Amino acid sequence: MIDTDGARLGAEAARRLAGADCCEIAPGLTDEEFSRIEATYGFEFSPEHRAFLAGGLPVASPPEEGETWQQPWPDWRRADVDDLRHRLE
Repeated sequence: MIDTDGARLGAEAARRLAGADCCEIAPGLTDEEFSRIEATYGFEFSPEHRAFLAGGLPVASPPEEGETWQQPWPDWRRADVDDLRHRLE
């Protein structure tokens, strides 16, 4: 059974984040990428999180004045496996 409310909420969150222009948004994750990530790290994304990341993958946030770009968002597509494992812990 698909949680359509969760998917709707996740998609709406992705649209709002993109509209806020507060971070860089890469193309969303594909079904193949979700499968690879879930198999690698041994968990399943919730319907809300899956819809959010399918709508767009946040990969960076703009810096505060005088600072460099930060990486508060996990880059599920390109991050180092050990870095993601550490974030998940």
